[in-house]
Amino acid sequence: MGGDALGLLYFCGIKFAGYTAMAAVLRRRYPGATAASWRVGLAAGMGVMLLTEPLQVVTGTPGFYLLLLPVRLAEWLLVLWWFYERPGWRWQRALGRAGVGDVWSCLLDVPALAAVFLLPGGVWVC
Repeated sequence: MGGDALGLLYFCGIKFAGYTAMAAVLRRRYPGATAASWRVGLAAGMGVMLLTEPLQVVTGTPGFYLLLLPVRLAEWLLVLWWFYERPGWRWQRALGRAGVGDVWSCLLDVPALAAVFLLPGGVWVC
């Protein structure tokens, strides 16, 4: 299996747009937040890559997807802490919103992966 830079661009573009949209929703929930939504979107998108890379988990395996659930929850907790919840951190609220972010990340995988496999220049299978 191989790919093209376009496949990576499709995937990252969809995920970035989705995370930026979630950041815009969160910004309405936190009126004092000053971070630009695109910055939050970038931070959320990079988190999974940075957290899973050292573990060398093979992508596309059931283990990878099981690992993504707690990793994404931790990632969203970090994003909330970094951009929204300081200094008034409330665990219950943060866990609930991080859970929504975790589900959102999983839902974004569907169109992102579909784009990689269905759009021209995405991934080829030999």
